[in-house]
Amino acid sequence: MINNELLKCSNCGGTLYPEDKFCTSCGHKVEVNQNIKVRVLPTSFDPMYSLSENKLLEEFIKRKLKEVNIDEKSKLIPKDILKRKNVFNIMFSILLFIYISLIFFHFPIITYIIGLILLIVFFKVTRKYDLVKFLIKQVKARPSEKITNIIMSVKSSLIEDNSKPVFLSFILLSLALPLIIFAKPRIIYEQVEGGYAVRFYAFGLSNFKTVSIPSEYNGGKVISLRGNAFSNMPFLQSAELPDTIKEIRGQAFKNDISLTSVKLPSNLEYLGGGSFYNCSSLKSINLPNTITFIGGETFYNAASLEEVILPPNITEIRGDTFEYCSLLKSINIPDSVTRIGGHAFYGCSNLKEVTLTENSKLQEIGSSAFRLCDNLYEITIPKNTIVNMRAFKESPTIVKRFGLTDEENDEYNFNNYFNYNYDY
Repeated sequence: MINNELLKCSNCGGTLYPEDKFCTSCGHKVEVNQNIKVRVLPTSFDPMYSLSENKLLEEFIKRKLKEVNIDEKSKLIPKDILKRKNVFNIMFSILLFIYISLIFFHFPIITYIIGLILLIVFFKVTRKYDLVKFLIKQVKARPSEKITNIIMSVKSSLIEDNSKPVFLSFILLSLALPLIIFAKPRIIYEQVEGGYAVRFYAFGLSNFKTVSIPSEYNGGKVISLRGNAFSNMPFLQSAELPDTIKEIRGQAFKNDISLTSVKLPSNLEYLGGGSFYNCSSLKSINLPNTITFIGGETFYNAASLEEVILPPNITEIRGDTFEYCSLLKSINIPDSVTRIGGHAFYGCSNLKEVTLTENSKLQEIGSSAFRLCDNLYEITIPKNTIVNMRAFKESPTIVKRFGLTDEENDEYNFNNYFNYNYDY
């Protein structure tokens, strides 16, 4: 559309338009040499042409869609896009099934947070579809072809989008299947030398408060628990393990905050580090005499632990083993122990009595081993035990040595003060 200044006929003064060859009033021939001037204003152009390149293309496509009677917001979708959308729907359903199933395997909470975020992102990205944006991509991919031809080609392939009911069916199936599969607890075993190990334990809807492991599987003995086998089960209250098990690997019951009782195997030899880490409801535990190794952080923050009897054959109480066991009142150190590691009893605020005998083989007490033990006022250790300078830091403990009088103890401590290990 062109907006022009008013033109006059030189013969009769009638109104003329630039395209007129004769005056409509008097019929006089319009001469070219009349010095006709035409002013073109910004409003003479369609506002669409003032848009950016992408917006211009988008607006042009929208107009063309109207010309061919296609509603851009309709449920019509190209066949290829519908196929792709259905594939994405199946993929999302599978991922949702895996996500729900993994809940029964009690991974750390951060795993489920990340998984949920990824599911939401995948859902939003794959569900997005806009006919205009699709046509824009087609036009840019086929620059030599007329836009009208592209739109007509896409129009011939449009069909109704019926993916929503199918998608909902897949979602319901993805939610229902894990609940059926894990209605009861499931144990996944791993074959090892001499028998089988419990690799994963999946709790069931019917039982998530107790654990009971059989002594045999597939004709072989169950001899081991792998790391994290029962960790991160906040509702687990009790566990019963068969006597065939000889080793429990690290963090087996980590973060089981409701765990109150555990029946350990009578032939257990190895108890991995962090096995009962943060089991804050565990009050007592019977450690079999057959145990020869207890890893570090085994009872870290077992805040309710009041009583534990250490096996007579262990050689070391490793670092952080009983850290923050705030209700532990007494402990007998077996004669076989040669070292008490750093932070072993750190923060045991109610610990009043640590008993060693004159036959103890204790050679070293590590840094902060009895730090913040507010009620430990006295301890008697072997004469030649090396004590880290910070072993009893912030504790009111008087350290005595077997075979020495009080005066000799004072002199011994004074003479050996500067020989202490200064490592933090």
